[in-house]
Amino acid sequence: MVKEAPTLARSAAKEVRQAGLVGTATGLAKSAIARAEPKARELYTRYEPVAERRAAEAWVALNRLPLVPSVTRAVLPTAAQLSAKYNSAVMDGAKRGNTVATYLPLVPTERLAKVFRYPMADAAPAPEMQPIPSQ
Repeated sequence: MVKEAPTLARSAAKEVRQAGLVGTATGLAKSAIARAEPKARELYTRYEPVAERRAAEAWVALNRLPLVPSVTRAVLPTAAQLSAKYNSAVMDGAKRGNTVATYLPLVPTERLAKVFRYPMADAAPAPEMQPIPSQ
């Protein structure tokens, strides 16, 4: 690899001269995405269900804390509204041809609502919180 470095540097410099800086950066980015995408897709499909399940279990446990349900009820409508506005802005930008918008992820509001609304039936119950004894 070290012996190839000067050759790669000359090749990159030649490409910058021919295609320009923006063209070269675009080409390099597309090349990196093409190499990384299959592995990223595999990792996502393998770990996404596990992460979703763990998040739901953590949500069930958090909701047993005294203030979490009331804070959630106060914050959730605003968070849902902002998520919908964000999704709308990203989709509108992508429709208008904004390249950056095509790479931005959408907030999966329906899945979040489904996962975090209902406690999982087969989830192990979280331990009950006990008050700290006063001394």
